[in-house]
Amino acid sequence: YATSAVSGGNLNPAVSFALGLTGNLEWPQVFKYWVAQILGGVAASGFALGIHAPHTVSLGPVTPFSGSHAMLVELIYTCMLCFVVLNCAASKHNNPPGDGNQFFALAIG
Repeated sequence: YATSAVSGGNLNPAVSFALGLTGNLEWPQVFKYWVAQILGGVAASGFALGIHAPHTVSLGPVTPFSGSHAMLVELIYTCMLCFVVLNCAASKHNNPPGDGNQFFALAIG
């Protein structure tokens, strides 16, 4: 709920893409969101690096897993996130006018 007044709570580029594909978000708005989301991610990572440098941690998959395993898991969970957003927050069938649900924040997590 913290960012819903600013961006509709839409903080993930994949969710923006899914909303664009379903017509719940106009494509010019999708591109604007993408720019803001990517710049926000880069700024946040730079800020975190600045706070914690020189004590950084190397993140990555460990044996027996590889980068392709990590990519597959990210793909699966991103699809699941988009599925939940589209069915809980963006569905016109599940959210009739004047009686929108308020449980989507709990479902999205």
